[in-house]
Amino acid sequence: MKPFLLSLVSDSKGRSDEMAMLSILGVLTFIGLEAFSVILRHQPFEPDRFGMGLGSAIGAAAIGMGLKSRLGE
Repeated sequence: MKPFLLSLVSDSKGRSDEMAMLSILGVLTFIGLEAFSVILRHQPFEPDRFGMGLGSAIGAAAIGMGLKSRLGE
């Protein structure tokens, strides 16, 4: 399990990839905050807004990773 998790946040050369780590943390935070608002604050779950927000977060992460790979850093 540990090698798999390390491969998620490493680049092809084995160095840490900050963009991947920020993306993973951002998406987990988004999901955690949505769970907090529904479970603890008893706000209604709105799947359309959740899907648009999560899709935007994943899309922004993908764009950032694509730009980073094109710049060769």
